[in-house]
Amino acid sequence: MTWATRITILRIVLVPVFVTLVLTYDDTGRAGRPEEGWRYAAIAVFFIASLSDLLDGYLARHWNQRSALGALLDPIADKLLMLAALVTLGVVPLDRLRSFPVWFTATIISRDALLLGGYFIVRHFLHQVEIRPHWTGKVSTFFVFLAIAAVLLQLGPAIFWLCAVGAGFALVGTVIYVRKGLSLLGHAGHTGPISDK
Repeated sequence: MTWATRITILRIVLVPVFVTLVLTYDDTGRAGRPEEGWRYAAIAVFFIASLSDLLDGYLARHWNQRSALGALLDPIADKLLMLAALVTLGVVPLDRLRSFPVWFTATIISRDALLLGGYFIVRHFLHQVEIRPHWTGKVSTFFVFLAIAAVLLQLGPAIFWLCAVGAGFALVGTVIYVRKGLSLLGHAGHTGPISDK
């Protein structure tokens, strides 16, 4: 197993650790004075997990650390971390951390669900197809992670604007991916009426 894959697996393992730290911090707040050490630990785990994505990508590209398992697990690890943070900080009722706006969490999760469903539909009809990531998706993910960091760091008004930019790029990227998927299906003849002959 390559070191890049080991780091990706570590990132997956850190997801439940992050969620546990956030919920523990909130529980200490309900009992009285919140113990900030738990929030600082959650921040540290989140940043370690986020930076590990850059590290395993660097190792895979520049040190011949690519593997089939790593290629499968890397996007899963990214989505798990992002979705766990979105649900924990945007859906779970927390007393001590400002939550995301409902529309932000709904936009990002719906975007991912729509694109995942669309990917399987395209694969069902075309079998072999390569869909390359669009830059709008990468920009959206960057701002989503900044918004998560802003909540953890309790940055107040910055949270709304980071959410707005992240959701905006997510919507634009979704439109681009849907149009691309429909175009691929159209060129293969799967969007027109079925002939009775």
